[in-house]
Amino acid sequence: MKDGVSGERIGFEVDGTTLTVRDVIEGEEMEFRADREPELSPALPALFPSPVDNAVSFEATSLAVPAYTSIVVRDAEGEFVERPNDPTEFPRGSYCVETTGAVKSTLRFEDAEVSVSGVEGPESVEISLDRPATVSLGVRSLHTRPEATITVPDDPEALAEAVSVLGSSIREFSAERSWPTLRGYPPRIHRGESLEIPSPLTVPDTGVEVVVRPTYADVYRLSTLAYYLGARMTIGEAPAVRLDNGYTERLPTDGHRLEERAADLLRTWFFLDTLVRTDGYTISDRAEYDLVGPQLPFYPPNLADLPLSERLIEFLEVDAETVEPYAPEWAAEAVLRPGPEGAELLPHLANILAPIRVRGSAEGVRSGDPVGVTTADWPTGSRSLSSCEGDSVPVPDSIPEWTAAALPAAYEHELRRTPPDAGGANVTLLVRSEERARRLREALTSPSTPAGVGSLSILETPTTDSVADALSDPSIDLLYSDLSVREGLPVADDLPRYPAADDRSAPAVSVFEGSSRPAVAVDTVRRGGTGAAVIDGHIPADQIRTAIELLAAEGLPLDTALATLRLPSHPPVRFAGNCSTNVMPPNPPTPRLISVESVSESQHRVTWRTVLSPASWLGAEYQIVYDCFDEKTRLVGRDPTERPILSSEVVADWSTEPDTTLFLNGQFVPPTVDLTVEDVEASARKALATDESGAGDPTELRSESE
Repeated sequence: MKDGVSGERIGFEVDGTTLTVRDVIEGEEMEFRADREPELSPALPALFPSPVDNAVSFEATSLAVPAYTSIVVRDAEGEFVERPNDPTEFPRGSYCVETTGAVKSTLRFEDAEVSVSGVEGPESVEISLDRPATVSLGVRSLHTRPEATITVPDDPEALAEAVSVLGSSIREFSAERSWPTLRGYPPRIHRGESLEIPSPLTVPDTGVEVVVRPTYADVYRLSTLAYYLGARMTIGEAPAVRLDNGYTERLPTDGHRLEERAADLLRTWFFLDTLVRTDGYTISDRAEYDLVGPQLPFYPPNLADLPLSERLIEFLEVDAETVEPYAPEWAAEAVLRPGPEGAELLPHLANILAPIRVRGSAEGVRSGDPVGVTTADWPTGSRSLSSCEGDSVPVPDSIPEWTAAALPAAYEHELRRTPPDAGGANVTLLVRSEERARRLREALTSPSTPAGVGSLSILETPTTDSVADALSDPSIDLLYSDLSVREGLPVADDLPRYPAADDRSAPAVSVFEGSSRPAVAVDTVRRGGTGAAVIDGHIPADQIRTAIELLAAEGLPLDTALATLRLPSHPPVRFAGNCSTNVMPPNPPTPRLISVESVSESQHRVTWRTVLSPASWLGAEYQIVYDCFDEKTRLVGRDPTERPILSSEVVADWSTEPDTTLFLNGQFVPPTVDLTVEDVEASARKALATDESGAGDPTELRSESE
């Protein structure tokens, strides 16, 4: 292997005719195969229309890309030309061919005739030129994990310095930073003896300062806004945002009003950025643009080339109330205590642009205790703190329902975890009674095991040692337990003592029935889990199967999967760690939930919802390709308000689509089931005959053939 050109984030290596790109942050590689051995020389990042971390040039006549997920052809200035599905030839000119795989790459060709083979199917894509030419390759890391770790002492002024470099993960500070793929995961923060900021991390040169008082409360409340702005956080007498054109936006000094203003500014500036970028790297015809555009005092695309400070001056002319109805809800909101324990959580909250509130006292927090609460996805589809006691003081073992006890360790465990291959989830159930174990076996094995599951274990009336082993087994992707919970631990029935899982590891994701307190979930996350839930009630066997398939096959976040279950008693659910954690990566990356409710035997009303998840955070866009919706693009998390009526034939057709999660009259349609018109209309007859009180047990929908 010959050394090529190396950078901090991206490196290049040549072996014969194969050019390997190494993503140092992700630990991944992507290959490009040339028709000759590449002789690499550095290339200017300015050659490329979108940001790159490193670039090289070499001579070639053809290239093959064996592993990729998408290819887009643009002109030299970055204007969209085509997304080739079939073999395509492009006339002489200068082109940029973007390929997405393990990294985001751009191949630039100048004064060349370019042909691209079809990108359908598993074969390599072939890019050929009419003659040998200089090829420039620019590469950007997908940056889905922290690049480095900042150490901070227990001092709010030092923490302010650390927050100042969180924006170093953002590739540029034009409006394009509203795309999640250009923001990158902020560097992690670790509490230590002194302030240490690794040399690759620097304060972005944006000309923006966020002023805070030397308190944890101020730093926390303004940390996410400072990250998004790439602002230097400085200490002053009163909170403010200072711009390098001399303007200062003074912020409230009252804590509650300060956090509300910070959230309003973040929402407004972020949303307006998404409108400014509509003529940028990715051309989009946004549904929200038509609704809010006429209310704005400027034409958003005209602001695309303005410096950040000048763009913010224009944005300040827009009231938060103008954009609030059209902006997506936050992926999460957080309430932290005003002490040093919450510092390590800040990068993880900034990564999803989560606003932060501060409540309570810093006194009495023990090492390893939750540092606050974060919101979860409710059955109503809302993550708003206003509906889950946003003014409450978070305490370790008493949190509002549909919130999560916040533990920084959960996010670190998730970053270290390797998810199972598709169809290979390891699922274990701990069941206290023989009768319930029998019902669960029937539900989970007939006619087959749940989709997405590779290994299924049902342990009935387990011994104490069996419980301890399961609770500390990191190879388990999903653990479900209905054992009694005492003093924060599941209890086996053979001995009056608790499982000794103390310092051992834990399953990735756990769900515990029969508890209103999250202590057992907190313990699981502390020991290595990414997220856990406690349910103050019991779930029917068929709905447990649905939950497993939503988690293991669809890749829904834990909170969304539990929120979609239709349960007669609506038991409260509480979480610990990252409530949006996944058993499997979302498939597709942007989960799309379709709820179909029958209004007659042959007519059915549809509701469409997208879910914010680690694979599609705030700023991503999607388009609905079905004729019953318009062709506009929308921000993920901002869903169409229309609820069109579909025929039974269309509903049956939709059940065959692999990229949607379908619920018919409240019942999940597994990905292994293709409905017939008869199945749809049988469900309609049953639903229409059911009393609105909820009589009748919800069951998973299966086709007539099963």
